Parts: sequence; C-alpha cells; structure tokens
Amino acid sequence: MRPALARWYPGFLRSFAALAVLGVVALPSTASAYEDEVTLSIGTGYGVVLANPDLPTHGARLAVDVGIGLNDAWTLTPRVEWVFHPASEMLHVGIVGLETTYAFDILEIVPFFGLGVDGIGTLRDGAFGVDLAIHAVLGLDWLVTRDWLVGLDVRAYVLPFSLATNGIDPVYLTVGLHVGYGFERF
Repeated sequence: MRPALARWYPGFLRSFAALAVLGVVALPSTASAYEDEVTLSIGTGYGVVLANPDLPTHGARLAVDVGIGLNDAWTLTPRVEWVFHPASEMLHVGIVGLETTYAFDILEIVPFFGLGVDGIGTLRDGAFGVDLAIHAVLGLDWLVTRDWLVGLDVRAYVLPFSLATNGIDPVYLTVGLHVGYGFERF
C-alpha cells in the first residue's frame, strides 16, 4: 500500500464503521400507530335515518370503542353507541358491534377504513326492535402524542334483514368525533 493511502485507510475504515453503527442505531423504527396497544375512545356526533320517512331523522350520538391493535396495521374494535333522535315520538338507537380496521400509519395522521357487524336495538313509543346490521367505517385519527388521539369517523350501516317493525332500515349513518387514550397491552 502507498504510504499516503496507508495513513488515510485505517482512519477511513474507523469512520465508515462508526457511521454504519450510528446509522443502524439511529434508523427510525417502523411506524405503528396501534400495535400492541389497547385504545379506549369516547365519542360524540350525529346519527341520521336516511331512508325511513316515518322516523325522526336527526339524532345526537355517544359512543365508546376499545381498539385492540393486532399488528402494525390491523385493529379489532368492540364498540357500543347510543343515538337519541328527539321528536314528538322519540327514537332511541343502541348499537353493539365488532369491527376490524386497517390503518395507514403516516406519522401523526392515521387514516383508516374497515368493516363490522352489529346488533341494533331501537326503542320508539314503547316498542322495542332488534336488527342485524353490517357497516363500513372510514376515519382519520390525529396522534396528538404517543398516548392521546383525536379523530373523525363515519359509519354507514346497512340492515339487510329488516327484522324490527319499528327499525331504522335499510340504511343508517353516523358521523362522530372521538378522543382516545392508548394503553400498552400486557
């Protein structure tokens, strides 16, 4: 080896090795908004009966969700919500469901979509009805911190069987804002 190259080469190797180690240590981890987390969310919003003119149309919504992160993209969410439709003949809509969502983790903003199955109970004029529904969800979460999130969700429910005589069939829509807190799964 030439004398100038011999003096330069060991320093270059040490510098290259140090940069390589630093690069591996400093590499960003993969994004995972909800992986290994349980997220408790509460929400409020709006519910609307879309196709049944005999029912009160507009309602106020309250919801509670428990999102269980399955991996870096998929979440399983048991959820309950209640929508109150004020009118001369008030309508109460209770929804208990389970949905699975896919999240596109983009730093602080996390768009998601998914599908779910639900039991929907309606109470109007003392008459109670139960229906089976399927729904699609589309939403967007903003990860304010690693633990806290604020989001928007839209759910379209389809009631294919129309079991309840006072039901909200065939289509029901909810729009809501939610706040959530993520806990590490044990």
